[in-house]
Amino acid sequence: MISELEQKYKQLTEAQKEIFSGYGLRQVKHFVEFSLPKIEATLPEKGKVLGINAEGKVQAINTETKQVYLWISDQQWQAAQIASNHVDLKEDFLEVWKIFDLENQDLIELSHVHRDFLDTKLSS
Repeated sequence: MISELEQKYKQLTEAQKEIFSGYGLRQVKHFVEFSLPKIEATLPEKGKVLGINAEGKVQAINTETKQVYLWISDQQWQAAQIASNHVDLKEDFLEVWKIFDLENQDLIELSHVHRDFLDTKLSS
């Protein structure tokens, strides 16, 4: 269990709190440690990962041409016609990962931490 959960939660911005409650710590750890390295290793030239869009797809952008790319199910980048208006930013995922020291947490033990914490918070 993560020590000082309440104090760490209070350090989050509103966007980071949405990531915490919407994805949970297990998904944040999985995204940062497992998915992100593989995804970033295959970015198109001049590509930069923005985050996860409202449809649940990782969205990237070419920093020069502004072409938007989506990471699709067969694990490759595909050019997108339009960018999603709402993206949960990669930087916010990284900050949640850092604040909760997820690098040193066991993935399986993170399964219900956010839900249990939020249930306790809402019922008090």
